[in-house]
Amino acid sequence: MPIVFSNVFHCYNPKSPYSFNALNDINMTIDEGKFIAIVGRTGSGKTTLVQHMNALLKPTQGKVEINGYVNSSNKKERTKKIGGLRQEVGMVFQFPEYQLFEETVLKDVAFGPKNFGATKEEAEEAAKAAMARVGLDESFYERSPFQLSGGEKRKVAIAGILAMNPKILVVDEPTAGLDPQASKDTMNLFKEILASGTTIILVSHDMDIVSEYADEVIVMENGKVAKQCTPEELFGVSLSEYSLDNPHTYKFAEELRKKGLNIPTTSLKNVDELAKAIKENIHG
Repeated sequence: MPIVFSNVFHCYNPKSPYSFNALNDINMTIDEGKFIAIVGRTGSGKTTLVQHMNALLKPTQGKVEINGYVNSSNKKERTKKIGGLRQEVGMVFQFPEYQLFEETVLKDVAFGPKNFGATKEEAEEAAKAAMARVGLDESFYERSPFQLSGGEKRKVAIAGILAMNPKILVVDEPTAGLDPQASKDTMNLFKEILASGTTIILVSHDMDIVSEYADEVIVMENGKVAKQCTPEELFGVSLSEYSLDNPHTYKFAEELRKKGLNIPTTSLKNVDELAKAIKENIHG
C-alpha cells in the first residue's frame, strides 16, 4: 500500500494577509513495509505533510492516494467517505498523552475501534491485544490514564492507535520528553510493529534515531522534498543548509579516523556497532 503524492500544495489561511504555503508541489512515492523518517528544520512542512496522509488536512492543490482512498483538492476526485482512511493510516501526535480522556485505560484504548463500528466486546478485545503489544498488562485495564507515568501514557496513546489495526503508522516526535530508556523502548516497539508488516513513518529531529532505525529518509525544506534517500546517502555531508546535524556515531567515528583508525562512518547505525568496529580495528 504505497503512499503517492501528486503535485500537492497546501496553503494555510488562503486569500488572507496571513496566507502561507506550507507545501509546494510535492511529488513522491512512499513504499510500503519500510521505516521512513521525515526530517527538516521547524517550519519545513513535516507535520503538514503527514497530516495529508490520513486526510486531517486536504490539499489546496493536487492529491494523495493511499489504498484506493484519494485525498484531493478536487471534490469530484476525493473519496466521499474519506474518514475510513484514518483507520488505514493511524497517527500518533507529538505528546499524544494529551489526547487521553477516558476514565480508564481500557476504555481509552477501546475508543478508536468502537468509533469505527466495533461492538463493545470487539473493541475491548482489540484494546487488550494492543495493550499487550506495547507492554501494558491487565493490571492497567482499570487504572486512570491520568495517573500513569509519562512513558506509560505514551504507551496507552500508541495502543489506542494500534487497536484500530492500521496498515500505516505515522508518529510525530514519539520520543519527545522521554528519558533515554523510555525512548529506546518506544523505538524498539516501533521496530517490532514494522516487523509485523506495518509501515512506520517517523517525524523526528533526532538524527541518532533516524540513523539507527530508518530505511529511508525524506528531508523537507521550505515545503518541498529536498532529498529522498537512505540514511547512508544522507549522513556524511554538511546538513547545515537544512539545520540538521550528523548522528553522534558518525561524528565520533570521523574523529577516530582523523586519529588513524580505519573506522567506517555512514554504515554505523548505533553505539554498539561503533564499539564493535573500534574493537575489530584495534585487535584485528
